[in-house]
Amino acid sequence: MATMLSKRKSKIPKRVESRRGCFRSCVAMFVYPLPAALFFMILMLVWSSSTTYISGRIVHVCVSSRKLSNLYCLSATTQPNAEFHLPFTNSSSQEFLENGIPVLEEKLEKEKGFTIPDNSVNRNLKGDSEEVSDVVENPTVFLEKRVGNEGVINPVSKEVPDVENSTAFLEKGVGNDGVNPISKEVSDVENATTFVEKRVGIDGVQVMDDLSGDSKELSDVVLKNPNSLDDGIEEIKKAKKVVEEQLQVHRSWTAKRNQNRNQCEGRGIYVYELPPKFNKDLMAQCHDMVPWVDMCKYFSNNALGEPIPELGNRWFRTHQYSLELIFHSRVLKHLCRVYDENQAKLFYVPYYGGLDILRWHFKNVSNEVKDSLGLELVNWLEMQKPWDKNLGKDHVFVLGKISWDFRRRNVSSWGTRFLELDEMQNPIKLMIERQPWELNDIGIPHPTHFHPNSDEDIRSWQRKIISSNRRSLVSFAGAARPGAQDNIRSILIDQCTSTTEEHCRFFDCKSGLCDEPQSLLGLFTESEFCLQPPGDSPTRKSVFDSLVAGCIPVVFDPFTAYYQYPWHLPEDHGKYSVFVDQEEVREKKVNVVERLMKVGLKERDDMRRYIVYELMPRLVYGDPDAKFEMFQDAFSITIDNLVERVKTLNLDQGE
Repeated sequence: MATMLSKRKSKIPKRVESRRGCFRSCVAMFVYPLPAALFFMILMLVWSSSTTYISGRIVHVCVSSRKLSNLYCLSATTQPNAEFHLPFTNSSSQEFLENGIPVLEEKLEKEKGFTIPDNSVNRNLKGDSEEVSDVVENPTVFLEKRVGNEGVINPVSKEVPDVENSTAFLEKGVGNDGVNPISKEVSDVENATTFVEKRVGIDGVQVMDDLSGDSKELSDVVLKNPNSLDDGIEEIKKAKKVVEEQLQVHRSWTAKRNQNRNQCEGRGIYVYELPPKFNKDLMAQCHDMVPWVDMCKYFSNNALGEPIPELGNRWFRTHQYSLELIFHSRVLKHLCRVYDENQAKLFYVPYYGGLDILRWHFKNVSNEVKDSLGLELVNWLEMQKPWDKNLGKDHVFVLGKISWDFRRRNVSSWGTRFLELDEMQNPIKLMIERQPWELNDIGIPHPTHFHPNSDEDIRSWQRKIISSNRRSLVSFAGAARPGAQDNIRSILIDQCTSTTEEHCRFFDCKSGLCDEPQSLLGLFTESEFCLQPPGDSPTRKSVFDSLVAGCIPVVFDPFTAYYQYPWHLPEDHGKYSVFVDQEEVREKKVNVVERLMKVGLKERDDMRRYIVYELMPRLVYGDPDAKFEMFQDAFSITIDNLVERVKTLNLDQGE
């Protein structure tokens, strides 16, 4: 009986059982969805404060907190947000590295039996010069270069495979007779090592890229017998020599200063009236061109942007990609503009190619779509009589982004291939950053926030900055990038912040200070020297901002300024800047602040007087109605030199 009783299950009263079941159901109803709801709320919070887009295998995020007006985030060759470091890359030619490198590694491992060590690839994609970096199709071996004033590079890894079919270098270029004389000096280089141009991200991360962006401008240069470091150093010196000689060609086109600029005989400028889709319609897309900022405010006021009354009546919130629109506005009012194409010496094509790139930057479209408008433009031009007459040699394009954005690789979906088209090899292309080995690429200054209207506007600003109280020896406006191994910015920030503000002031761009022209201008006008490590690419808009403020730029890479702007910056860069090799900084061989302390007061004063009185007026773009008698601004210098260049060509000027 006891056994039977023990086997019976005790019954819970129905009331209690019902009450407990109801309680469990209520708890489950509220508790179980909490994790999912919490996750959903977090997801919505992240989404509301960021812009996400998919590129290849990686999802990139651009957080909008300080990127609302962060101009560097908009480049079609940049990592969208330096705060989010992608595994493995940190590249300014990001999709090439994301998609191309792993595939090519596998290809080389299978076909050549060559393995690229993981640490070598990872480090070199971040700019480490100690080992050989990329190996790409055809196959071309990419060696990283570290170019200082003496053309010295770091030791190259011996693990480079032998590759046959070495070809000559720089076979192509356009001179007066259609032949680039410079390329002949290096066309017989044997056993050439391929070289890469440094591309440096805003976070200070260096990325290797082909010098031309494609083998079209530079023939494949491969290692046949990688014998010694000396050969590599010699190649670097030869390539630097090519760049320097091309700059001499550019300088030979410089117009005489004392010529009468009001004399338009033989200097007619014809402005094509393009269909609106090539310019006006692109500008009209400003509202949704960039997800987190309305670009229309930058395109207002003839693309000068909104006024900044705190700085004066000639200061504006000018976007660094507004060059195309600013230039177009000025050409339309140029004294030598002609409406009869038969009277023209120079033909200006007002295509807003930079905006064409920018509008697709955050949209998931094919390469064919990105390239379509540029191809349509070429087809349109080929139907025009002036283009057909001289095949575009007397034509000029102004493109408001860097050259690499228009030289997309086959393995990438980044940018367009507009400058890779055969038809685009003859015209002159003016850009904020040129491709250093392309003769018909010419760099002209980034737009700054100062747009004078008269000589008096310039003189007034000169008086102000020459007498400015420069209470800090050095300043640096930037942001640390701890995820980048070779980031000289982190080193510069450490050196700056380890001393007093009297010696060095640091503006952390994460705080948003760099987005305010007033703050940056205040920093630069109160500093003797402004540190200018490479940005998103070798060049920096900040170089021109500092020069306009009378602050002496400290340059760490010759490609930042010296190899870019032959019409606007003097060949003797010691007149206006201090050079410190970034490799010395990276290896901590130099404390930049301490080195600058050794620059004497007289030397500083001489440099500043040259910057303020000689250089600064040549670096700013006047407003569309500007009239200068004493000075030439960046626009007038550019136009005069373009006309002078066309005069040197033996072109058909007949009907």
